[in-house]
Amino acid sequence: MKTGATKPEWDTPPDGDFARYVERLTAPAPARGVQAPAPGSTTAQKPAGAGGVRPAPQSAPPDLALVLKPLLGVVRAVRAVLLVLIVLHGVALFMFSQGSLPGLAVMAAIWWGLGRLIDVAPKALSSAAFGAASGVEPLQERLRQVAQQRTTGKKK
Repeated sequence: MKTGATKPEWDTPPDGDFARYVERLTAPAPARGVQAPAPGSTTAQKPAGAGGVRPAPQSAPPDLALVLKPLLGVVRAVRAVLLVLIVLHGVALFMFSQGSLPGLAVMAAIWWGLGRLIDVAPKALSSAAFGAASGVEPLQERLRQVAQQRTTGKKK
């Protein structure tokens, strides 16, 4: 029984060409102005590695730290409001005996944690983005080498 029509497009290829499969999954999405051929069309598609021509490099995605920068601004505002609430709670607790010391301690811990997040987040996000981006290229290159070895029949 052949299930070609019911298999989803993310399923592995029947010929076992996993290098091309991984390249297809990790390839950036096509530009909005460029239309890809319809799945049922008879247009012949040339593989990316054929003819020694490599596709033009796409622009890199924006840095995660730059995307989350406005969020860190909101965290700064929340931290300032929390500081005002801590002061008001402290005045109510120590001058009017209204409030709780554990509540004051929890608010102070949250205030400190938000300050730590503001200090550490840009450094951690930029280093994580660098590490994630640099890990994909060697894997793709190794998969290309394995695919070439399989087609030529050579072993290392």
